Amino acid sequence: MSKLIKSLTEKILAISFLTILISTATSTSSLSKENKLVKASRSDMLLYGQIFSNYFCIARRSKVKFDDAISLAANNLTSIIINKHGGLLEELEGKTITTNQLLNGSSNVIVESAVLTCPDQVPEKIERKVRKAIEERAKSIKKEGKKN
Repeated sequence: MSKLIKSLTEKILAISFLTILISTATSTSSLSKENKLVKASRSDMLLYGQIFSNYFCIARRSKVKFDDAISLAANNLTSIIINKHGGLLEELEGKTITTNQLLNGSSNVIVESAVLTCPDQVPEKIERKVRKAIEERAKSIKKEGKKN
C-alpha cells in the first residue's frame, strides 16, 4: 500500500513538473510571437482554479497531506499565472502584486473550490471557515445588487 501511495505521489509531482514546463514553453513561444502579455481574465482564473482544485482533490485522495497538496496545486497555478500572464490579473485593474501575494491568492482559490468539489478532502475547521466566507461574500454581493 505504501508503494502505491509513493508511486501516486511521484506521479503527481511529475505532472506538476510537466505542467510548469508546458506553461513555460507556451509562454516563451507566445511572447516571442506577440511580445505582449495578456492579463488573466476572470474566466481564466475560474478555469485555472477548477483545474488545480481537481489536482488538489486527486492528490488528497492519493493520501498526500493537506498542506503538501495545497502547496503543489498553488505553486503550479501561480507558475501559470506568472509564465502565461506575467502575474497580471484583470481584476486588479493595473495594480501589481508580489509573487507571495499571488501564491496566497492561488491557495485561497483552490481551497474555496475544493470545499465545493471535494469537501471530504478539506479539514473540517478550514471547510467551516471557507463556507462562512462564501456566505458572507454572497450576502455582500446581494446587498450591492440591491443598491444598484
